Amino acid sequence: MSKTLVSEDQSFWQDLDDEDRNKIKSCVQLRRIARGEALIELGAPSETLYIVNFGQFGVVNAANGEIVAEIGKDQLIGEMGFFTREPRGASVVAMRDSEVLEIDRAQFDALVAQFPDMQRAVTRSLAKRLARLGEITRRNFRQSSRVRVIALIAAGGGSIPEGFSARLLQAINARARGCARASADARAHFPNGAFDRYAVADWLGALEQENDFVLCIADGELNEWTRAVLNSADLLIMAVADGSPALDPVEQFAFTLFPANRRRIVRLYPHRPQTQEPSAPWLREREVFMLHHVAMDSGADFDCLARFITGQAIGFVAGAGGALGLAHIGIVKAFQEAGVVFDIFGGSSIGSGMAVAFAQLKTPEEVEAAIHEIFVQNAALKRLTLPKYGLLDHTILEATLAQSYGSIAFEDLWRPSFAIATDLSTYTMRVIRSGPTWQAVRASCAIPGVLPPFFDEDGHMLVDGAVSDNAPIAPMHGLKNGPNVVVDLRNSDPRLYDFDYRALPGRNELLASMLNPLRRKPLPDCPSLAAVIQQAVFSNIREKPAFSGALDLTVQPPVCPGASFMTWDKHREVAEFSYRWGLETIARLEEEGNPALVEMRRLSQPS
Repeated sequence: MSKTLVSEDQSFWQDLDDEDRNKIKSCVQLRRIARGEALIELGAPSETLYIVNFGQFGVVNAANGEIVAEIGKDQLIGEMGFFTREPRGASVVAMRDSEVLEIDRAQFDALVAQFPDMQRAVTRSLAKRLARLGEITRRNFRQSSRVRVIALIAAGGGSIPEGFSARLLQAINARARGCARASADARAHFPNGAFDRYAVADWLGALEQENDFVLCIADGELNEWTRAVLNSADLLIMAVADGSPALDPVEQFAFTLFPANRRRIVRLYPHRPQTQEPSAPWLREREVFMLHHVAMDSGADFDCLARFITGQAIGFVAGAGGALGLAHIGIVKAFQEAGVVFDIFGGSSIGSGMAVAFAQLKTPEEVEAAIHEIFVQNAALKRLTLPKYGLLDHTILEATLAQSYGSIAFEDLWRPSFAIATDLSTYTMRVIRSGPTWQAVRASCAIPGVLPPFFDEDGHMLVDGAVSDNAPIAPMHGLKNGPNVVVDLRNSDPRLYDFDYRALPGRNELLASMLNPLRRKPLPDCPSLAAVIQQAVFSNIREKPAFSGALDLTVQPPVCPGASFMTWDKHREVAEFSYRWGLETIARLEEEGNPALVEMRRLSQPS
């Protein structure tokens, strides 16, 4: 299988031969910077520039403290201020234990006079930095940050199951180039037995030059090797197989180094359990970016985790659309049969219910059966009530959702997932990733006017996710890198109605027709009040999903004949219609050589 290697800027030294490089290094000062230490302070004089010998640095946004750019081995730091002679425009901090070559103005002038190629190297680096500035402002560094060195620790004083790191490395190597190192490897490399943290950082940096990813397995105690690994890693993975939810000393130290968006929990099981202990106790002690569930006997679970780590996870975004959202069932089935595996699911309104079901690894047939039970058998959205809080009785829907999804929480779904709701208390979009799944789906589907709002335990009023984002691709981009399938249910053709508007009855005529069936005249084929409200809420569905990436494949299935926003009883027809359409669309995309489809199929291959 072909491998996707992490792209890097060319080395600063590429225009200089090894002899000149070694001479330059011998003429300048070496400076070691501990993880978290500032190399450059915002507003300071720009009297020096730096070349990274090993390690990793982050450029800090002064407004919010976030990292907006990263600088690694053999790259320049501080060259823009150095040449413009303006004060430093941003702070730069060490993201790992690092070492730099420090060059002041007098040294730079002397070096350029002795090594003319150095001027060209600096000019090329400066040009690349300027070219990247526009891209940096557009990137979401919460998930786009460079991850190359990974620290693996056991959580809660437990242990890492035998074979886990080898299986994970195998899955990584199917998609990139990786290596693993443990304390035994370090003892062999450093025969004197001393694990100087900067020497370890230099060693791991050299391994990083030969690989896309370096997996470092820490010891179970906070010794020199474990400290050195944690100070030199970009990402922290906590393996949960046994132990207790309380933080152990290794985790306590690690949490002083890794922000929450650089932490992941992997819960490990011998095999996929029928029921599992809740993850909430572990999450209460550990703020993490994402939690993964892995069965040791499942190659698919290891492949999924590897795709997340390597930035190649495949997402499915399920758009809003009422009963038209049942098309997601057929679309997922078509892509699965085409060899595409989805690692994460997210959705808005009815799409959230679909996302949760598929994140439970239910088959399309099982999802369709659940839809029949909820909306047809139990008529969850057909029972009118006194229109004080909404047109429909929400208690029926809630009871059936609770029965269908059970007590499972979002964090315990077998694949990561999210649901979108609109918070009318703060006028923001709520991305729900924890708590009871049935409540999240209920909030995401709370069509204003049709159903009462959902109120969370903090008193926030939540309504349908489609009000804020009917096809939430932006939240998906915020959670991972990699290609996505986005199902956009907007109707590309105008929906026209064939009846005489003047035939709409007034109040008296309507009451008479409804109360006396013998005198009832056929009512015009005008959408119901609930359908009109739902279409109004979803009016922004006519806008294309925002923030689409190069490998986002947006599919827009046509409306199944006879289906509408409220025709839940046509779930079989809608699912089958979208499935057939999906197969035809995939065949066309395959013939066209669609790059997103090609990439998803490649990444879906088992390791």
